[in-house]
Amino acid sequence: MTTIIIVTVFLASVIGFGLLMKHLRKKGFKTAESPVQPPQPPPGDTPEVEYTKILDVLLKLNLMVRKDRHLSRTLILQIESIIDDLKAVIPAMMERYSGETLTYEIKKIGNTHLYKSVKEYLDLSAESREAQLPVFKETIQSLHEVCHRSREIVEKNETAEFKTMAHFLAGKFS
Repeated sequence: MTTIIIVTVFLASVIGFGLLMKHLRKKGFKTAESPVQPPQPPPGDTPEVEYTKILDVLLKLNLMVRKDRHLSRTLILQIESIIDDLKAVIPAMMERYSGETLTYEIKKIGNTHLYKSVKEYLDLSAESREAQLPVFKETIQSLHEVCHRSREIVEKNETAEFKTMAHFLAGKFS
């Protein structure tokens, strides 16, 4: 019985608030519209701390790849190339373009996407790895191209490419 009363009061307050907002809008009251901002790191993380966390993830990934005896040399080198690109591009992006969506997406690749993709593949059985190898190679190739292109964008200061690349990454990896 108490639950029914609480739910009824809650619904009544939500409906009342909606009606109040509708009434205020009719009278010319407008809410502030702010542009969409990329998610920001928690307030306690400085850029140095955040970069250190990303480096820790990349180091774990590098060690994990090196310890796996069944991973081909070609894939190891390609993954390490991605790691090298990320190590070079992330600090520059954090320094010059800290609030940009592309910076956020590249940090996310360095912090989670690459590690997750490789770990999921390495956790598979030998038979499953064989079946998933083409998909894994395509994922690694895609990440390699994205990281390499992002590095070029930063080195050449192609700010016009930032939004295009950010939208591409948000759709592909998020």
